[in-house]
Amino acid sequence: MKKNKILVLFFMIIFIHLNLSGNQYINHEVKAEIFPDQKKINVLDKIRLPDSFDKESIHILLHGNLKLKPVSENIIIREVEGEIKARFFGINTAEFKVSDKIPLKHYEIIFRKNAKDRINIELAYSGEIYHELKQIGAEYARGFSETPGIISNKGVYLSGSTFWVPWFNEKLVTFNLIVKSPEKWSSVSQGKLIKDGEFSGKHISEWNSPEPMDEIYLISAPFHTYKIRSENVNLFAYMRNKDDNLAMKYLNTTGQYLEMYNKLIGQYPYSKFALIENFWETGYGMASFTLLGPKVIRFPFILHSSYPHELLHNWWGNSVFVNYEKGNWCEGITVFLADHLIKEQRKQGVEYRRTTLQGYTDYVNESNEFPVSEFRARYNSSSSAIGYGKVMMMFNMLRMDLGDKVFIESVRDFYRNNKFNKAEFIDIRNSFEKVSGKDLSSFFSQWVYRKGAPVLKLGKTTIKKHGNSYDLTFEIIQSQQGDPYKL
Repeated sequence: MKKNKILVLFFMIIFIHLNLSGNQYINHEVKAEIFPDQKKINVLDKIRLPDSFDKESIHILLHGNLKLKPVSENIIIREVEGEIKARFFGINTAEFKVSDKIPLKHYEIIFRKNAKDRINIELAYSGEIYHELKQIGAEYARGFSETPGIISNKGVYLSGSTFWVPWFNEKLVTFNLIVKSPEKWSSVSQGKLIKDGEFSGKHISEWNSPEPMDEIYLISAPFHTYKIRSENVNLFAYMRNKDDNLAMKYLNTTGQYLEMYNKLIGQYPYSKFALIENFWETGYGMASFTLLGPKVIRFPFILHSSYPHELLHNWWGNSVFVNYEKGNWCEGITVFLADHLIKEQRKQGVEYRRTTLQGYTDYVNESNEFPVSEFRARYNSSSSAIGYGKVMMMFNMLRMDLGDKVFIESVRDFYRNNKFNKAEFIDIRNSFEKVSGKDLSSFFSQWVYRKGAPVLKLGKTTIKKHGNSYDLTFEIIQSQQGDPYKL
């Protein structure tokens, strides 16, 4: 699901512009302690702004239950009154009702007039984060419960849509995260594991991400940890109950799919991949890990269906990020190169595509149709049929038109040129046009920016006999409203 879930919020206030260039990102040095019994977290965040930053103030969003105070003496914090509106956040985010949004506070961080340092900020904050699980997408088969963030005795789930780390107007960030949790618990995030063990009655986990991210995760629970190494990548399995056989099945399968996608697309972008068993039913794909529910993880078919889908999201959505304002392309290409490709390898590709088309016909109509350029995340059957199914079929048409060799090289070019950046449909088109040498403007225009699909019917039909053979002549007519599609 490269992340179907919560919402995120954006001001109707103009943010101070950060002029990011090259490899300059906002960096967070986070020290966090979680208290599951109290549903509470304490955080110390040392923030380094890009070297090019030269403004007198900067704006952030933070979870409304967290009490914020400055630690460094070079800043003053002012809470800003202003209207906020619901906004999408990340690939594991679904669209919630406005009434379901989390409380947010908007702060302006002002540098003192005599401050010599306008790059480094140190903040401390603490408070309770507990948002109960809510059922999303119950009307279709892959509906899950969701929460924007929760700290409980069962486990901890904090993401970008929790706003547990100050949010700087959609900028990519790098980070180092040190988490202190109860004894026998352990914590997982993106990046590379630096430290993990028991110290003075507490468990300390440290994760470092020099690669830019669009959000920071904190997952914690009393896990049983398994580890192997494959394809020069550290593979982990974090199980809520000890299960050696299941853990090793996943770890070995991970190695197989890493090898396949390394050859097909390009080198896996991270130093680790972790399978994490969640405490409620989810199917999330994050950068360098996936979060699967306790029932989902034990379905035997998941190993070669949903699991490679979430693994592939490390290429699509979690290293080549999505510019959601211009449409979510990553679910369709992930379905095509995971779910569909595996079915095709088993000689079941035709059936898979037919089922996909049937889903579009069953669930999409004039009242709920929209162009794929407006797809953000699936929240019901019709949105899934468009953002997953229609986009998957679009990539299949590109492959059929251009051939396997050109298609694969175009995919590699798109990955190579957009890794660790936010990409749009136009970037996909650019790569396919560059490799193929073809003008694909009309193709992308009708499949990405036009809503609907061709409606075909059989027209005039004649049969003529010639000796022992017959000539069959027939018409196929496009009967939908608007201009005909180029098929």
